[in-house]
Amino acid sequence: MELSQLDLQPRFEKILETCEPYLISYPANWPELDLEPFGVTVPEEHRYTATSLSSRHVVDGLHQLDAVTFGDQEMLMPRWVLFDCGEFPGIVFGFGRRARDLPLYAREAYRVVDDDDVYVPLSMWVAVRCAEKDAWFGHNLSSANLILKGEERLSGLAVLTKVLAVKLTKGRTQYGATQWTSKSIDLHLRLGDMHILSAYTPAHTHPETLSYRIDVTDDNLVRSLRQGWTRPTEAGQRIVDPYDHHAIRTLHDEIERGAKWRLVRTEAQGPTLPPKLHLRCIGG
Repeated sequence: MELSQLDLQPRFEKILETCEPYLISYPANWPELDLEPFGVTVPEEHRYTATSLSSRHVVDGLHQLDAVTFGDQEMLMPRWVLFDCGEFPGIVFGFGRRARDLPLYAREAYRVVDDDDVYVPLSMWVAVRCAEKDAWFGHNLSSANLILKGEERLSGLAVLTKVLAVKLTKGRTQYGATQWTSKSIDLHLRLGDMHILSAYTPAHTHPETLSYRIDVTDDNLVRSLRQGWTRPTEAGQRIVDPYDHHAIRTLHDEIERGAKWRLVRTEAQGPTLPPKLHLRCIGG
């Protein structure tokens, strides 16, 4: 299956036409990856290894992007964390442009005002391979839409980044963790139902974090990229308000006792509040 053969939404076509994908991973990993996910080739000049100084400008750009995305959430990545957990053993995948193709304010944010030719990463999905066969853990997803303004924003950039990155891993199981209050949950759901592994996770900096599993299929990966796609409307057997601490702890206690729940859709609560979450029980 190739994206060029699908009836893509125009916003995704725009990204593919105006940006180029990149990969950071140790070269010994490359033969195990799909470097043409859904027919989108990662150019050789944008296949980087963090063990080479030639990747430094891209790595610097990733940390500028991370600072904008997570700097106010106590989850800013030290450089060693990105290297140890993503750039060397796993992958960092995303889209980027040359600095000359970015507005001045974005170049200032990335600190590349004086270098027209430097390649600037505009999105990233960081993932680590699990010991489990064909399984990956998503560590970080972010895009420059928090930097870009107005019509210069690239709607759908994070979605397309994760879709292609998951395909690039050749993984059949994608694990991850996110906060109940995150507005990105809807994005992750586009790739498939989220089977909740923990609802309350004190091992994380933010205990009210849910860990999840998505069973990966090609059809599910690309479904939300197609024209005419609509969000699921399936009603949940249980609806969780992300600020309901008691409901979150109750759900986790049930999971500890063997209950199995999946997150099936989100319900908007307005422009400033995170969505309510619809869950269905699948056993236990």
